[in-house]
Amino acid sequence: MNNEELLLEGLRVIDCGSWVAAPAAATVLGDFGADVVKVEAPPGGDGFRWAAQYVPGFPQASENYAWQLTARNKRSLLLDLKQPQGYAVLQRLVAQADVFLTNFPPEVLAKLRLRWEDLEGLNPRLVYAQLSGYGEHGPHANVAAFDRSGWWARSGMMDRVRFRGHAPVGGVLGWGDHASAMTLFGGVMAALYRRERTGRGGKVSTSLLANGLWANGLPLQARLSGAEVALETPREEMDNALAIPYETADGHWFYPWLFNEEIDWRRFVIALGLQAVADDARFATREGRARDAQVLIGAIERRVREHDWAHWSRTLAEAGVELISVATLDDVLCDPQVEHNAMLTPLVGTGTVARRTVSSPLTVHGHPKRPAGSAPALGQHSDEVLAGIGYSEEEIATLRAAGVVR
Repeated sequence: MNNEELLLEGLRVIDCGSWVAAPAAATVLGDFGADVVKVEAPPGGDGFRWAAQYVPGFPQASENYAWQLTARNKRSLLLDLKQPQGYAVLQRLVAQADVFLTNFPPEVLAKLRLRWEDLEGLNPRLVYAQLSGYGEHGPHANVAAFDRSGWWARSGMMDRVRFRGHAPVGGVLGWGDHASAMTLFGGVMAALYRRERTGRGGKVSTSLLANGLWANGLPLQARLSGAEVALETPREEMDNALAIPYETADGHWFYPWLFNEEIDWRRFVIALGLQAVADDARFATREGRARDAQVLIGAIERRVREHDWAHWSRTLAEAGVELISVATLDDVLCDPQVEHNAMLTPLVGTGTVARRTVSSPLTVHGHPKRPAGSAPALGQHSDEVLAGIGYSEEEIATLRAAGVVR
């Protein structure tokens, strides 16, 4: 294998999922060179195709950014699995595939005969990767979930990320989906490694809930150990002025990052130009700073609001004070660390307003990723995929005439 070869080139993947979590795992496989066939049901295909335009809560844009992010470089096969001929196509596709990914609810998988036990006999080398909402067993095994319900709310994280006495917040679009997708990707790679050793495929599975618990692992383990895990204290009740964010004159937020509070707190306030605060006896001890925290917070707030972020980032850096910048989306897009580490990658041949897209968060050194190309139109590659698994032009025409493929 030469250093320019895509790591997963030649790997045949069937993306038989919907929306984000399982399909995003297929996206990562495609980034490393796998041939990903997106199987979609007529008439409209995967509902995520239209989410950015029609689902409340999605930011509006002139192009289908959500589909482009999750379906790049895939080939679309519009296939009616409810027809016997359509299921026969799927069986032939599975027989020649390496990986099958899905996040359909168990009842749907059973109805469409897409469970592991339905497919394993077609291909002993098949890796079957399943992502569910709440796990494969128990009273909610058949309940559908999205990242906000299964990953964010049910895991306890939604309750954790709020101030005491305040309502929970909804979370960020795709948070849990993208995190869970990387777990499913890891499961696929582990199963492929096992196949290299044993010659046989197998099933791997995960869930949004399991990934939510893993992300929320430290607070949950604290409770398991008997600790009381308090909610965040509202700003107006905080007793530590050095552990909260401050807003600059131009609306930028930052945290002071003080490794040794007893030494660094004075350096911080002196760098702000608050020598009198540094010398104030009320703040000489940690206990005093806690007792009069609201006074100290007010003094720092007023001073920080006198200048913009550029001023404070430069001034505090010169004084040796570490800061945590609370980046906006626009800040992230201009971050030199993002650029130097190729966390955003060019879009190639898409004709979109966006010239870059978010790269998958893994580098395998010595093996490049495939350039990020267009997401497929609905059924764009149906004929091509069918021909690739042995269907003749006449057979494809017959399937089209019957509405099996489109």
